[in-house]
Amino acid sequence: MRVARDNGYDTLCRLGKTFGSVDGLCRALGLTTEERQILFGPYPSFWGPSVLSNGLMAADFNHSQLRWCPLCLGESAHLRGSWLLKISCVCNRHATWLQEKCPDCGSFQRLDKVNFEICGCGASLAEIRAARPVADSVYHLSQTVEASIIGNSALLGFPPLSLPEWLKLISYLGQFSETCRPRKPGKIANMHQLDTASAFLLQASYLLDSWPENFRALLAAIQCQAESEAKTKTSIRGTFGTLYHVLYTDLSAPCFQFLRDEFERFLHVHWPGVVNKRHRAFKPETVATHPRVTLKQAAKKAGIAPSTVRHFVRAELIAGNQTELPSGRKMRSVDEQSLAQIAVLAKECVTLGETAKQLVLPECRVRELISDGILKPLVSRMHGNAAAWLIPKQQVRALIFAGTGVTHSPPIINVRYILKYWHLREGEFITLVRALLERQLEPVGKSTESVPIGNICLDEQVARKWLVEKRYVGGASISVDEAAKRLGLKQQVVYDLVKLGLLATSQDDLPGRRVTQTSLEEFQATYISLAEFAVTLNRAPRWLLQTLSVQPVSGPMIDGSRQYFFRRVDLSI
Repeated sequence: MRVARDNGYDTLCRLGKTFGSVDGLCRALGLTTEERQILFGPYPSFWGPSVLSNGLMAADFNHSQLRWCPLCLGESAHLRGSWLLKISCVCNRHATWLQEKCPDCGSFQRLDKVNFEICGCGASLAEIRAARPVADSVYHLSQTVEASIIGNSALLGFPPLSLPEWLKLISYLGQFSETCRPRKPGKIANMHQLDTASAFLLQASYLLDSWPENFRALLAAIQCQAESEAKTKTSIRGTFGTLYHVLYTDLSAPCFQFLRDEFERFLHVHWPGVVNKRHRAFKPETVATHPRVTLKQAAKKAGIAPSTVRHFVRAELIAGNQTELPSGRKMRSVDEQSLAQIAVLAKECVTLGETAKQLVLPECRVRELISDGILKPLVSRMHGNAAAWLIPKQQVRALIFAGTGVTHSPPIINVRYILKYWHLREGEFITLVRALLERQLEPVGKSTESVPIGNICLDEQVARKWLVEKRYVGGASISVDEAAKRLGLKQQVVYDLVKLGLLATSQDDLPGRRVTQTSLEEFQATYISLAEFAVTLNRAPRWLLQTLSVQPVSGPMIDGSRQYFFRRVDLSI
């Protein structure tokens, strides 16, 4: 362009006709071989295909629009070869963004003009209106790319790359952000425009800056979006989509291994599924060291059944992850760090059958203990309809008792006998167990021996009295003999009261006439015996009977019964 202008040519095409090739022009200018090697960029199209070094292609360069740095043009009016690269957006000498539009009319400048210092409107392209500063991360990346023109160069902490490799890395990596991902990353349209190229350079520099935090943030955003859109899959390729394709196909060269290494390190921490030998693109150590394993693998390593691990996961005792395969089958996995916890849980638990054997109880009684909350299984039908029951051994041990060490005379009776022959009513077994736990009933036996609850021996009289009292408090009926004890009367007296209808009785499923708590309280509230009334007045019963003007409702002289009874209302008490 300078040669054409200084020799009076008004277009580049006329210069091209004068010199049939670039070699002819170089010979006319007397350029040495060393000077020719300094030249960078493609030839004008009228001289045919360019012979490019370093593996570059003509598509890597601008062929129509001009970019420039006004400060550089002001210092020396010539175009720098690096400005022709499509990815070149920064002047590395002045750390400012390049320009592509006239500062006055805003028109693009074309590369086929002769005078590149002046716009068609007459404005100087070296004039500075507003030089935009460049961020450090962009500036360092741009410097590295320009340095690779003469040999491989590297950013701090990254492997050295050639110029074509840098161009490829920026063009692919720059398409990805936390809010935008390309559907088909490939050849990019409008890279010859500064706005498009600078956006890619900015994003690529951001992802490479503070490595690998920003890259990890991109991976986390992609994974989070996949989860929010209910697209979570067991396929890593399906979750990360086009980025996975870029890392393992488009940027598959060994020089880009640092990207794949960081991607696989991210999966090691954040991928909830299993990484196995199906992932052939991964390094073998990535597959071998991935921390998540299937339930079957976890069970094998922990030495327990796979169903037990599944029950632990369902009961949320072990953190697990579930993904759905395209076939609809669900795949579960756990962290390998949970294996020790799984083994401990399995070792410290027993099944329902084992619990029944250790406590010497029928399984139905163990289920009662579970229903009432005395035993709290880690795994049961309440947790995902599990077929197995896993009960902590510690809770089972709480139902193994030691004797009081006090010598008891017979008769004694054990809990198994009570369950078999005493016909306990609903809830009474649980009441018995709680009485033992709360020491309301004391086991009979040596204090040095531990006895399961089924074999615990109790004083039979104490146990019967306790059961009768519990039933009575709970509203159960009692026999006439028991009612006599509660009233402090002889049995024959109470039978006479029943016969006379003064003490109401009922007939239930138990043999004999039964007295309810209500009828007993009504009798005590309505009637009082002569003996009891005499005690309250501190008088002799015989004297009191002779002095009272009130007629008794029952007695020896009235109906032949053994004691006199009065109505309380008649005695005004």
